[in-house]
Amino acid sequence: MTLRRLTALCLALCLAACAGGPPAPKPWSETAARDFNLALARVEVQGRPVHLTRLQSARGPLPVIVYLPGLGQGGDTGQRWAAAWAQAGYAVLGVQPLAEDEAAWRSALARTGEFRALGELHYGPAQRADRLAALRRLLAALQASPQVAGATLDWQRAALAGYEIGAQTALDAAAAPEGWQPLAVLAISPPPMDAPGRIPALIVTSDTDGDALGLVRAPAERRRAFEQRPPGSAWLLSPPGLSHAALSGTLAPDGWHEQDRHRGREGSLPVAMDQRGQGQRGPAGGVPRGPRSGSATEAAQADLGEAMRLSTAFLEAQLRGGAMPSGGMLSTR
Repeated sequence: MTLRRLTALCLALCLAACAGGPPAPKPWSETAARDFNLALARVEVQGRPVHLTRLQSARGPLPVIVYLPGLGQGGDTGQRWAAAWAQAGYAVLGVQPLAEDEAAWRSALARTGEFRALGELHYGPAQRADRLAALRRLLAALQASPQVAGATLDWQRAALAGYEIGAQTALDAAAAPEGWQPLAVLAISPPPMDAPGRIPALIVTSDTDGDALGLVRAPAERRRAFEQRPPGSAWLLSPPGLSHAALSGTLAPDGWHEQDRHRGREGSLPVAMDQRGQGQRGPAGGVPRGPRSGSATEAAQADLGEAMRLSTAFLEAQLRGGAMPSGGMLSTR
């Protein structure tokens, strides 16, 4: 299935749900296998679940993309990115290195509405260092075995990708002077941060890439990692008009568009999608628990097609020796 068809099918399913009420729930594993020829698997490594996405027909050794999700997300999120990269023949391993990052929206700070403090904790230096150390342990354990869930992996051709705190960790790992390093980094919606080093990096952000936690004053601040890297080592992918939630690439859980409709917000852009990019039912009356940065409907319908194509072309260039992509959304230093 082509990337164009993948994007069109995701959009069509969401539009159909909004127009005629929710369809019968279909697990992503069923849709992935039937419509996208993808094989999904889950294994446990170092006590953390690792989610594998690959083509059913792919034959190894497969180049590897390790995907690190955002705050409050598990390794099974970011499905739209993972599906696009897997369609190109990569094995995508999704993992949240720290259990406390995945459980962030169930923490005491979240329950009391202290979202800025929550963000400062999880983006802060102590948690940042713990997350990087946990990732290194996970990578060492994964690389010690020639196969993961039956797929033979090629760790000589590997990249790190991540969204928000995952992007922060991917850039940190690429800048570290010791230990295993990837051939490339793909950072989606990173926080404002220094990211030294010369490993090729693609920074993905938009002109409406906001921050419901209140730590980022303006979307342009997310470009800092790109602007401070050495010339020739960084590219900026800027799809216009995509919210922070839409950039997560996470499929909207069943029933989210109904929550948006109940609040009278369906079709509006920055109102009802929560920060973590996946669903959590709010209290009675539809009031959400946690910060929101766009509606579920908007995020699920967002057109990521060109961003997925260019990100895949970047990976092809860095891991398989293809030509670097070009396009109006893409700039370089």
